[in-house]
Amino acid sequence: MNQNGTSLSKWLGLGALALGLALLMAGAAACTEGIGGLVNKQPPNVIVILADALRADRLSCYGYTGHQTPNIDALAQDAVRYRLSTGPAAWTKPACATLITSLYPSSHRAQRVEDSLPDAVTTLAEVLSGNGYHTAAFFTNHNLREEFNFQQGYQEYHWLAPEASSHTLDGQTYYQEAEMVNQQVMPWLAANQKQPFFLYVHYMDPHRPYFEHPYNGRGEDPRANEPADAPRLSALYDGEVRYLDEQIGVLLAEIKRLGLYDNSLIVFVADHGEEFQEHDGWAHCQTLYQEIVGVPIIIRYPGGDRSGTVDEGLARTLDVAPTILDMAGVEAPAAMEGVSLRLPANSPARAQWVFAEEVFRAGMLAIRTPQYKLIRATPGEDRGRGTVQLYDLLADPGETHNLAEERPDLVSKFGQYIDQTMAHALNVAVTGKQVDIDKELEERLRQLGY
Repeated sequence: MNQNGTSLSKWLGLGALALGLALLMAGAAACTEGIGGLVNKQPPNVIVILADALRADRLSCYGYTGHQTPNIDALAQDAVRYRLSTGPAAWTKPACATLITSLYPSSHRAQRVEDSLPDAVTTLAEVLSGNGYHTAAFFTNHNLREEFNFQQGYQEYHWLAPEASSHTLDGQTYYQEAEMVNQQVMPWLAANQKQPFFLYVHYMDPHRPYFEHPYNGRGEDPRANEPADAPRLSALYDGEVRYLDEQIGVLLAEIKRLGLYDNSLIVFVADHGEEFQEHDGWAHCQTLYQEIVGVPIIIRYPGGDRSGTVDEGLARTLDVAPTILDMAGVEAPAAMEGVSLRLPANSPARAQWVFAEEVFRAGMLAIRTPQYKLIRATPGEDRGRGTVQLYDLLADPGETHNLAEERPDLVSKFGQYIDQTMAHALNVAVTGKQVDIDKELEERLRQLGY
């Protein structure tokens, strides 16, 4: 080989040899070319940012005109925004369990206050940890504490106790605000930037109670209010969203400063939304209307692939874990129900309908397609709207006109979707697991509305 190389250099000259070496190097780079032309020297870092109780329709990038959320909007402009994005449940535990297992709530069984995430499920953190990722989580929601077994697969699981918060209401602390979460997360990023990592950051803002910002010691919990108070409480909630947006900007700026942004997969998502009397209720846990299950999904792919685009296909938080594993080059466990959102919106492999369930209080099941949504509610839990409700989300996004009697054909069709999905979810379900909750944790959960 050396003799051939020497002969070649004599024949072509040193300049041609340099060109040949450059071509070889370019070929090697092409073999490792990642998304958007990025040459990956290591697998992409994975950063999941979850905003608890954040409605998609309170972000200006999702069309809200009541205020601007410039930092989340900027992320969306550098990412893919999934317009028809939907969560699987009406409160944190089942929604977050679905996010990390890609299983329906009736399959993973973490559906009620006393439920723990069973050991039998496989979590996203377990898969990534087994494939060379350093896994860490920072959270301040009592529903994810180790008592409920959500730490599966994490090498670091940082519970940020609410006592450290400056935000109190009536002498009670509920969670650490986003600024204090950032104070823990950002040093961790600086210390762990040399290895591929999976970082899960769970902010509780804008979960109730809603505090005024800049923080002045004033806040309000909606449970004891009258319907006429909805505009005021909704405005407080908007202030929480703007505060969260500021802190998301702080975190993203630090990710960029550390040089981690380009080779990171960044997922911004929520578990559920919040209601302000749109359907005669407060907060969450009770219904499956769009103010509850319409959550944001914004994914910034490494190298900026498809940046600034809007995906018009149905997108589920059920799909987040398979998407992350796809980008990490790791095969998803066969049990995972979701699909990679890297697939085009019109791909037949993408979801054709979205299933959601609520068994904590109200007892509701729902199916939505791009246009329609069918809700089944248990008697007495339908808020006077009928145990079968059909809505045209294009003509009636507020879900005010029940079409069930006018379109029995669609009720039958979508009812079959509900039956099929529920039957499958139960058929593959793991055995549920409950834990004894001590008085301290029971009171903490009660304060949060659970």
